[in-house]
Amino acid sequence: MLKSLLRKSFIKLIKEERMLRWLNVDGTAFPRNILEKYGYYETVRTRKPIDLQGNHLPWFTYPAIEYLKQLDLSQKTVLEWGCGNSSLFFAKRVSFIDSVEDDTDWYNEIKGKLPRNAALHLVNDSNYISIAETLCKKYDIIIIDAKRRDECAKVACNYLNQDGVIIIDNSDWFKNSSKTIRENDFIEVDFHGFGPINDYAWTTSIFFSRTSKLKPIGDIQPDFAIGGLQHISD
Repeated sequence: MLKSLLRKSFIKLIKEERMLRWLNVDGTAFPRNILEKYGYYETVRTRKPIDLQGNHLPWFTYPAIEYLKQLDLSQKTVLEWGCGNSSLFFAKRVSFIDSVEDDTDWYNEIKGKLPRNAALHLVNDSNYISIAETLCKKYDIIIIDAKRRDECAKVACNYLNQDGVIIIDNSDWFKNSSKTIRENDFIEVDFHGFGPINDYAWTTSIFFSRTSKLKPIGDIQPDFAIGGLQHISD
């Protein structure tokens, strides 16, 4: 047991050190400074998707997160397959969120952290997909970020409001899921890039219905990018 624990700790340290070295492979500080502003290094150390201030983030790419953070979602409802820090992130921003989880340990880990406008549903394989029908609701946002994504994608449109959006994370790995949503006449926008924890880039895709009307929190969109130059043109 002790050998196993030591081995796991050693491997973790090597991976973290490898990531830190990889970020400065060309000898410059530029990539490191940018990622520090995102709080990336803390996500590597804690293995939790958080920002520089320790706020919860969805485990999406940073470009997708930045886009979502500038929107006024206060009147929106969410259905999410796969709970976690994303549940806490959206609960702070939306009217209500239903999250679906099939791992009992993870369910117990997250349940006590959720506010009153969030409901967490523990399911098994038999009702993993059909839980959406059981809840008997339609939603403004549906998030597919867990197992059986192709199956979730096939039913998601049935539970989405006419002007809603669907988010699929790791969409570059689940191309059939993306195709299914796209073929239902949705506009696919792919947010490629780095994100919390991982030492590689991936894709989070947001699918907009033809009547989607997402408004920014303020009167100006886009907001300044994290690490960007805050320049205002004449």
